Amino acid sequence: MQRITALSAALISVLSLNAQAQNLSGVYQDALENDYQLKIAQSQLNSVIEDENVSWAGVKPTVALGGSLMLHKPDGTLGGNSVSDSYTATGLSVTVTQPLLNVVNLQKIGVAQASTEQAQFTYRSAEMDLMVRVTEAFFTVLRAEDNLKSLQAQEKAIKRQLEQANQQFKVGLIPITGVNEAQAAYDGSRAARIGAEGALLISQESLQLLTGKSYDDLNTLSSSFPVSTPKPAGAQYWIDQALSNNPNVKAAQKQKDVASLGMKVAKAAYLPYVDAKAQLAYQNTDTKSKTDMTDLSVGLEMGWAIYTGGATSANISKLGHYLNQSEQGLELQKRSTALSARSYYIQVTTSVQQVEARRQALISSESALKATRSGYEVGTRNIVDVLQAEQGYYAAQTAYLDTRYSYLISLIKLKQAAGVLNMNDIAALDQWLQAK
Repeated sequence: MQRITALSAALISVLSLNAQAQNLSGVYQDALENDYQLKIAQSQLNSVIEDENVSWAGVKPTVALGGSLMLHKPDGTLGGNSVSDSYTATGLSVTVTQPLLNVVNLQKIGVAQASTEQAQFTYRSAEMDLMVRVTEAFFTVLRAEDNLKSLQAQEKAIKRQLEQANQQFKVGLIPITGVNEAQAAYDGSRAARIGAEGALLISQESLQLLTGKSYDDLNTLSSSFPVSTPKPAGAQYWIDQALSNNPNVKAAQKQKDVASLGMKVAKAAYLPYVDAKAQLAYQNTDTKSKTDMTDLSVGLEMGWAIYTGGATSANISKLGHYLNQSEQGLELQKRSTALSARSYYIQVTTSVQQVEARRQALISSESALKATRSGYEVGTRNIVDVLQAEQGYYAAQTAYLDTRYSYLISLIKLKQAAGVLNMNDIAALDQWLQAK
C-alpha cells in the first residue's frame, strides 16, 4: 500500500474538523461575525457617530461647579507666629452658560453630520468588500478542490499507463524509452497533485481567516449553473450605475462636502459670539467680622476674536487646499470607479465566451483522448501520444471549471463596482450550490 505523505495527512486532518457543510450565505454570515476588517470599519463608524454627538455640545448649555479655600496673610509672610491678621476665605459657585449666537459651533454640527454620512458610505463599502472577499475565498476553495480531483484522476490514469508500459516492455512490445516516458509523466502528475493539495490547504486557511471557522464540506457549484451576459447589457449602463451608487464615490462626495463646510467654520471664526450666563456664588470670609455673601448674576456675555496672530487666515488657506484636494480626490474616484465597472463588464462578457469555448475544448480533448487510446491499442499511436492526450484532457477540464469560477467572481465584482451588490446576490448563488 502506498504511504500517505505528510501533506496528505495534514489535508485529511483539516477536512475532518467538526464543521458542517455550508452554502455561500452561511459562510458569509460567519464572516459577518468574525471578520476583523469589518469590525475595524464598524468601530471607525461608531467613533465618527460619537464625534457628531460631541458637536451638538457646542449649542447646548454647560454647567460648571467651582470652589476655593484660601489662606490670606496680610503681613505678606508665610512663616512666623504672627497670625492675628490671618484669615481664610471659602468660595463656591455654580455657572450656567447657554450659547445664543455661535456660528462656529453651528457650522461644526454640519461638518460632523457630513462626516457621519461619509463614514456610513465607507462602512457600506467595507460590507460589499467582505461579500467579495468571502465569495472569492469560497470559490477559490472549490476551484482548488476541482483542480485536486482533476490531478488525482490524471495521476491515476497515467499510473495505469505506466503499469501497462512496464508489462509491454517485459514482453518486448515497446522499448525502454516508452517506460521512461510514462515514468516521467507519472512523476510530473504526482508532483502536480502534491502541489494541488497544498494549494487547497492554503485556500481553506484563507477562508478560515475571514470566518474564524473551518468547513469540511462546502457545497459545490452545479454543472447547470447558467453563464450569461450581465443584464442590462452594455458597459455604459454599469458605468452610470457605478457613478450613481458606488459607496466609495459617495464617500468621496461627502469628503468634499466636509471640506466645504470646514471652510465655512474657519471663516465663521471672524464673527462674534453671544452667550447667556447665570452664576450663583457664595463666599465666606473668616475674619473678625466674619462675612457671608451670596451673589446671583444673570446676563449676556459677548466675545469677538478681532485678531488671532494670523491663525484664522492661515486656517482658511489650509482648508482651501484641503477642499481642492477633496475635489481632485472625487474626480479620481469617479474615474477609478468607472474604469473598474468597465473592466469587470468586459471580464464578465469575455468569460461567457470563454466558458463556451472551454466547454467545446473539453469535448474535443475527450474525443481526442479516446481516439489516441484506440490508436495506441492497434499500434498506430505510441505511448507518448497517449500521455500527451491524457494531460491535454485534464488540462482542458481544469481550464473549463476554472473559467466558470472566474465568471462568477467577475460578476460579483461588477456588481460591487456598480454599487448594487447586496445579500440577495449572495443568496441567489446558493440555489446553484449543491451538496457533494
